[in-house]
Amino acid sequence: MDDQLEKKFAESWDHMEWFFGSGEIWRKRPDIVEFIAMARSLGYDRKLRAGQSLDAFVVSRSRVHGLRTEQPMIAFHILKDRILARSRELQAEDLDENEVKVSDRVRALLDRLSKEPIT
Repeated sequence: MDDQLEKKFAESWDHMEWFFGSGEIWRKRPDIVEFIAMARSLGYDRKLRAGQSLDAFVVSRSRVHGLRTEQPMIAFHILKDRILARSRELQAEDLDENEVKVSDRVRALLDRLSKEPIT
């Protein structure tokens, strides 16, 4: 992957931290901001584009903003002390974790998405 695309991916994560953390557009969600920071500390912000759909934090391998239905993605719905992860086009089960963290199962799903082609 080239440096410009890595930079664009990282910028998309910056925007999601602002979106969920500022409270200007959507109510503040420090739990999602913390989850984003955990995933960034593991380097996923250089491999995946970040976005949102209502209150879900979404990651993909899309080169540009906006997903088509055939593009693989993961939507993280972070509820009170719980994460529901719904994937598309990854042949992966959906996850239901009892802690808001990047668990081994969440990491395995993110790793699987990270290996998908950039589209």
